Amino acid sequence: MIRKPLPKHWRTLLALSLLFIVVISGGTWYLYSAIEKLKGNEAVAQTVDLVLKREYICGETEEETKRETVASVDELLRRYQGWTFVSRNRNVYTFEKKINDLSPHCKENAYFGLGADGELTLFDGLPEKGQVIQTFFRLDTKKLESSLPPEELQLLRKGIHITDAAEYNSIISTYSEFSNEEKEAAVQLK
Repeated sequence: MIRKPLPKHWRTLLALSLLFIVVISGGTWYLYSAIEKLKGNEAVAQTVDLVLKREYICGETEEETKRETVASVDELLRRYQGWTFVSRNRNVYTFEKKINDLSPHCKENAYFGLGADGELTLFDGLPEKGQVIQTFFRLDTKKLESSLPPEELQLLRKGIHITDAAEYNSIISTYSEFSNEEKEAAVQLK
């Protein structure tokens, strides 16, 4: 029994079908392997706890805690670009930021005055209550009394309320002229 060769159009159809099957199979295999590679590289979103510390010039620190979902540590660092990364303890990330301003609490309640040892001191409330926020330098009270009018000296003793960073810096600058630190340093050297 002799077989007749297939007609030409059948052979073409068979060759095209085989080519189609090879292309589809190869494309499917390529697509599957590409998906597998991407699965290994995809970022897994994770929930992290944040501690944000704000340090104000008046010496107060505010701490805020919050929870965020991020895809990576790089994304977290980009989100808090103006902050300084301090530490990581498991899933708790701590950032801090130095704020060149008074804290909202200081804007409401801070007073400069004389501390118990004659230091320029920042108080939470009036100096008579004695709640110290920050101490700066010892003042030469004799020089202060001879240089300032009595009303200004009395104002310092009662407390000078400050409401912004400019007033804060101005008072420190003004009273630094009456600092007793040079004398203290000379006494310590002897």
